[in-house]
Amino acid sequence: MKRAIVTAGVLFLLVIISGCSTFGMNRYVAKEEAINTDKYAYHDENFTYDLETLQELAERFRLEELSTSNVNSIMKDEIKRGRFNEIIIYLRELQAEEEEEAAAFSERYLEALAAHVQRTKDPSEALVEDAVKLMQKQYELDPEDEEKTIRYANMLIDSKVDVKRGAHLLFDFEEHLKEQGEQPSLDLLLALAQAYYAVGDYEKSLARYEKLTTLETSDPTHFYRMSEVFAAMGDEEGERKALTKAFEPTSEFLGKYGDNNFSLYKDYLDESIDE
Repeated sequence: MKRAIVTAGVLFLLVIISGCSTFGMNRYVAKEEAINTDKYAYHDENFTYDLETLQELAERFRLEELSTSNVNSIMKDEIKRGRFNEIIIYLRELQAEEEEEAAAFSERYLEALAAHVQRTKDPSEALVEDAVKLMQKQYELDPEDEEKTIRYANMLIDSKVDVKRGAHLLFDFEEHLKEQGEQPSLDLLLALAQAYYAVGDYEKSLARYEKLTTLETSDPTHFYRMSEVFAAMGDEEGERKALTKAFEPTSEFLGKYGDNNFSLYKDYLDESIDE
């Protein structure tokens, strides 16, 4: 009887030990899977993020059934939703821990960095410094690559690190295309319009926006941006006409839902030009 009691006690103790070991292992695994924000987040007041959202996104990205294409698509959507800082942290850790895997998401990382600078009132200085260095390195490897030139120039302009240099990179690129008998793409035209606006050459900015409105007649954001240029020029009539064009697509919408919803469309335009 005594031996049975001892055996039962030993078994009970083994169960407890086993349970503790499992619990400890679970905690270890959880710790391993948690994103290291101490190491990979930027630590200043201008870089904010939600830890719970970050972890939820990380768990989604790690699902085995998701392809690289799936994850890229999800990241793109999350950046548009304003979760660019969370994407930045996740990818900074992935770059450090799994460099080869992270390479598949390099475009999303660059998009997230640009989104932070464009959509944060006072961007993180450390982030801007890293972003400028990264985009400069890529540009210098291939100065004739349009996408890399636009990205680097826009970062210099949007971050205000060197607006003049960023603008002239774009101006020189446009001149190079002309010499080659080539026309600027829509992306380059938009970047040029914004660059001329940034350096105060409003007439040339408007000329690029005019070109864009003829090439993309269904995009009201070009007229909306033009209204900002006219406002900077003090041209109230031009601003009014551009805004009228920008809001033309709302006629049917407002007729159906009422004038009180006018602000919804303006919010849509504001969000569109921030993306």
